Amino acid sequence: MIPRQYVHNPLIVSRMAFSSSAAMSSDNKTIKSWPKLTLYGDLNMRPFRNVWMLEEIGFGYHHVNCKPWSKRAKAVHPLGKVPALLVEDDDNQQQFVVVESAAINTFLGDMTREIESNKRTNDDTINKPSRLLVPPPATRLRAKYDSLTLFIMTELDFQALWIHRKHSDMKNVFGEAPIAVAEAKRQFDKALDAIELELNDESGYLLSSGFSACDILLSNCCFWAQQIGWLARSTSEDEPSSPVAGDTTMPKSLSPKLASYLAQCRRRKAFITANELRKEQVSERKGKEHHRSKL
Repeated sequence: MIPRQYVHNPLIVSRMAFSSSAAMSSDNKTIKSWPKLTLYGDLNMRPFRNVWMLEEIGFGYHHVNCKPWSKRAKAVHPLGKVPALLVEDDDNQQQFVVVESAAINTFLGDMTREIESNKRTNDDTINKPSRLLVPPPATRLRAKYDSLTLFIMTELDFQALWIHRKHSDMKNVFGEAPIAVAEAKRQFDKALDAIELELNDESGYLLSSGFSACDILLSNCCFWAQQIGWLARSTSEDEPSSPVAGDTTMPKSLSPKLASYLAQCRRRKAFITANELRKEQVSERKGKEHHRSKL
């Protein structure tokens, strides 16, 4: 069973991600067996991508629910941002932190492939193929994976969705900037058109090999866009596009191809499990708020 919550002492790993200490001899050693994994972050934010990835892998992990800029977040990230993944590798006597949702998922995919490859090497009876959530390095497939991952993070996330989050949802913190938000919406529309052309007709996903970690990023960005009214929730044949309440921006229409892609991502068992964990987190938070209101 995968633990739902793990209370970890954040002071132990303070500034570990960007430590200035000299490199250890174990830094370049490949992880050969499953380490202890602790994910920090709120599942209503980008850490959801990493829980989804962890559920796809199917190995146990711990989750620490924390908001950006909280004491726990600042303990594992110098800017107090989430997500952050603490990796405790007893075999090589090292522990380190990986930050940024795309980097975390790529690391998890690489590590899974290496561990499964090591198991097959040591046990000839294991014939199960490796889960190719992240392609091997120095291959054409990996080059496409890296290109798509960085494209999604820069063109859809950072230059579009995050601009909306900062200057619309969090305008009390970062300030209101309607012109920047409007331009971010145009950027999102253009970038989504471009990456939709990359969907493989045979596999139904971004890579010809099938579902991968970059599909987690793309579908999550699309779900995010639907929540803020930038992307229609169904195809134009089913439902006319209309702006969300309080926003005059018209949602981008959802093509049948993209609608089918998002539907199959939502049907994945790992997504369903991750979404249930997110709902549990929301329910728990509401319960605590209700309890405090009665005090």
